Amino acid sequence: MRLLLAALLTLPICVPGCMAQLDADNWGKGSPGVQLAAHESSRQHTEKGTAIWYNLLGKGFPDGVVYNLWRKLPGKQPEVLIKGVSFDQRGLLICSGKPGFCSGDTPDDPVNIKTTAAMGEEKQMAVVSEDGKTAGYVDVVPFPLETANKGCKLSVTRVSPLADVVMARASGLKPDQMIVVTRRYGHDHMSARYTSRADGTWQEIVSAQNTYQPSGKAEISLSGADCEVSVTFDYGPGSNKPQ
Repeated sequence: MRLLLAALLTLPICVPGCMAQLDADNWGKGSPGVQLAAHESSRQHTEKGTAIWYNLLGKGFPDGVVYNLWRKLPGKQPEVLIKGVSFDQRGLLICSGKPGFCSGDTPDDPVNIKTTAAMGEEKQMAVVSEDGKTAGYVDVVPFPLETANKGCKLSVTRVSPLADVVMARASGLKPDQMIVVTRRYGHDHMSARYTSRADGTWQEIVSAQNTYQPSGKAEISLSGADCEVSVTFDYGPGSNKPQ
């Protein structure tokens, strides 16, 4: 079964009687022992950007249960993409065609997800049982904005489509280390001090609030005792063009 997800996953597919809305506050809170992964099968360059194909693989999902495939867009509530999915013996997400489950072109037809993405755009998907008791989540960034230096890594993902709000994450820092983070949007810049977590990570929402330049180049830099890393990216209209 081929499912096309546009650059922002804007084409929901749901049969009548879809289940109640999944609470966005619980997004990412998977069930113990359950894992969901996205396997990239191929990429194809097109006039509308690079088309990327994914299959979803699950572990720990109970057999014989009806699941729904969900997606989450930035700033919006989660939505159902396909109702009635299940997993085969390999753990591959399928439409089995059995009573009560979705149907594809053939029995046990794999769900093939096609998408495009901008730099730093995150694709968020979930497989959740209809009773909500079993859930697995997976996020993929087809074109990551990240850099590494001396064991430290800094990545930036879009929270808003135009990257005027992003999530910055760092790893490989010393535990409880003081760091300085500088954000620049256009000609505006601001620095702040933070402390890394006990596991040597740090994350923070960074925005272009009060920036006078509506589009341009942005940069997030992090400096600590042992490393300095920075990520540069475009923001504003046109920055979310598929790669």
